[in-house]
Amino acid sequence: MNLTDLLLITLSLAVPLAVIWWAVRSHRSINKKIQRGDVSILSDSGVKIKRITQGPPGTQIYDDVTLVYPQQRKY
Repeated sequence: MNLTDLLLITLSLAVPLAVIWWAVRSHRSINKKIQRGDVSILSDSGVKIKRITQGPPGTQIYDDVTLVYPQQRKY
């Protein structure tokens, strides 16, 4: 086995492992945001909310709504 073969083997293993590591890290990050109730998840480009499974009584669901946060008043 020569150096070129070792390099190809290393790359063949490194790329899939990097993709798996990225997916696991992303999944954990999203779960942490959900557990904390972090509102920034709604505007995250890597997240698409397809279904809401639980909400307080009286919750209404609107499609394609842009969130507008109120301005903080300075007293």
